[in-house]
Amino acid sequence: MSDPASTLQKPWAIGDVRVTVVVESQTDHIPPELFFPAASAEAVAQHDWLVPDFADDRGRIGLSVQAFVVETPTRTIVVDPCVGNGKTLEMPFWNDQQWPFWERFEEAGYSAAEVDAVVHTHLHADHVGWDTRLVEGRWTPTFMRARHLYTAAALAWVRDPGGYDNANVLAQSVQPILDAGLDEMVDEHADLGEGLRLAPSNGHTPGHVSLWIESDGDTALLTGDFFHHPVQCAVPEWAEGGDDDPDEARVTRRRMLDEAATTGALVFGTHFPTRPVGRIVPVDDAWRFVPD
Repeated sequence: MSDPASTLQKPWAIGDVRVTVVVESQTDHIPPELFFPAASAEAVAQHDWLVPDFADDRGRIGLSVQAFVVETPTRTIVVDPCVGNGKTLEMPFWNDQQWPFWERFEEAGYSAAEVDAVVHTHLHADHVGWDTRLVEGRWTPTFMRARHLYTAAALAWVRDPGGYDNANVLAQSVQPILDAGLDEMVDEHADLGEGLRLAPSNGHTPGHVSLWIESDGDTALLTGDFFHHPVQCAVPEWAEGGDDDPDEARVTRRRMLDEAATTGALVFGTHFPTRPVGRIVPVDDAWRFVPD
């Protein structure tokens, strides 16, 4: 595991909106087939533009878990608040961890009290964890002033006890928000104001959304998990092992990549390591991610 502090970036400006990346963890030299069943290190290594930021020269990939703080002229919004500390989870590399995420969050100049809203692209464990912290043995909301936004389909999905790790995620990171009355149901096409809007990007999970930002002629896209790694720009057919509907995810990935390339959006790759911000450019019948 590499030092995620080395991946901290300056805030990015999209018109009047500012986005800051706060990294929880980064792991490098991962055999790609662990996340993409159809992939191989040899196939990844054919795309030499991935080296050194996103893969090593042997085709092993890097992945990050990170949150985004979006500052508009009037609000502070946290998007996809990572895994969290001390969570009981089935994923061994997420279970009962102690990461210095909160120290990095505060070092970047933020506090829990100033957060106005929390946006979740979906409700996997690595996108909701810091919504709660353990206080005197109870999972307690972290952002007590914030509205926590959920789509109906995402909330119905995480309530399904048959889903992988859903029971843990619901009990530790979602139900305490609901019990505190801090939840707000939003449409998958919701206009959040000040140039922020959600867009459906289903396939990875039901109710999955991405966040578009449009301000003063600039455009940005916070992806969520419609893709996980820049190699999927070159090979969009590669499904990620956690995709709920791989075929729908492939269709979504192509649609979103095409829209990002057409608009020239600044793309924030939710799990992209080292240099997670850049642009999508067309290459033959696929795309490439170019760090900004």
